[in-house]
Amino acid sequence: MRANTYKTVEEESPKKKRTSPLNSWNRKFLKWKFISQDEEEENSQYIQKIIFVTILGILYIANSFQAEKSHLRINKLEKSVEKLRVEYSTLKYDFINESKRSQIEKKAEAMGLVPLETAPIVISVPKLEDQ
Repeated sequence: MRANTYKTVEEESPKKKRTSPLNSWNRKFLKWKFISQDEEEENSQYIQKIIFVTILGILYIANSFQAEKSHLRINKLEKSVEKLRVEYSTLKYDFINESKRSQIEKKAEAMGLVPLETAPIVISVPKLEDQ
């Protein structure tokens, strides 16, 4: 048998903390004096407002471009719907016209069929219960 021994623990080297690129960017961005809340300079209080108004202006312009694009798309679809409506009504008229009795008789004459001159004869079959 083997003798009991203590397990040796290897010391791990300290791991470096991973910083996300966003965190490092934020830290660099906040180091700029005009963005911080320092009231040492007069400009710092106005720069924040200017940046805010600039961002609002960019959003306003982007929104107007989006609205214009939507408006053009709606106009295009309205023209397409009108064209399809006209096509539908034309096809409906043609179908109704072709299903008239006079049109059917003309097509049947071309195939050698003629309409009946007399009324059709009704054949009656007695029911099985009557027998």
